[in-house]
Amino acid sequence: MAFRIFLVGFLFFVFGFICMIGNLIFIPILLLRLYKFNKVQNFSRFLVRHSWRLFLFFTEILGYQKSNKEILKGIKTSSSMIICNHPSLLDVVFFLSNIKGVNCVVKSGLRKNIFLYPAIKSSGYITNSNDSNFLNKCIDVLKNGENLVVFPEGSRTKDEIYMQKGAFYIAVRGAKNLILVTLEMNPLSLRKDQKWYETPKEKIVYKFSIKDKIELSKFESDKIDTIRTRKLNEEINKFYKKEIR
Repeated sequence: MAFRIFLVGFLFFVFGFICMIGNLIFIPILLLRLYKFNKVQNFSRFLVRHSWRLFLFFTEILGYQKSNKEILKGIKTSSSMIICNHPSLLDVVFFLSNIKGVNCVVKSGLRKNIFLYPAIKSSGYITNSNDSNFLNKCIDVLKNGENLVVFPEGSRTKDEIYMQKGAFYIAVRGAKNLILVTLEMNPLSLRKDQKWYETPKEKIVYKFSIKDKIELSKFESDKIDTIRTRKLNEEINKFYKKEIR
């Protein structure tokens, strides 16, 4: 058990080190305000994808986790919202390191994170908030052809999965498709309110499944957006509660 705690601590160090090396590029991008240019955002996402892929490689060869993450590389559509349940801290790392050029909604608290925020800002990732400006940003990137990863629970799963309605309002207003991904994790670790050193003795297995793609132009198309949003929210919550037990 002591070795596993040491391993997790070492991997946190590796992740921070990779982020700080990346910041040698990302901080000048922020200072020069180059993040406004699409080519710079795409370059930043390229760096994030390969840096975090390197981190996942370390977690695999050191025996911390194994996964079928390659399945995520098959998501190549445009203007799609990709949603998933959110059991652990590493979930977003899997998505951003395996889907080329994807955008993502991240929690607003990361604005204060000196390791991650330069990469978030440089890459054009969207920090969540409870205002219309946030919703409009998400709708705009989808209408502009980007894929957007969203964890509609808003935070890591604690007890029961509950997808919040705001994500589906964005989907109805801006996305062509809604791609449903499920993530099963065994044993559970790095959950909400769980200390980093409370780690299981055995290797963690992450299993991703791409379950369905909903063509949103055909979903309740005769209804107004508020009703479509409510019905979509209800259906997706039923789906995840059935799939993830």
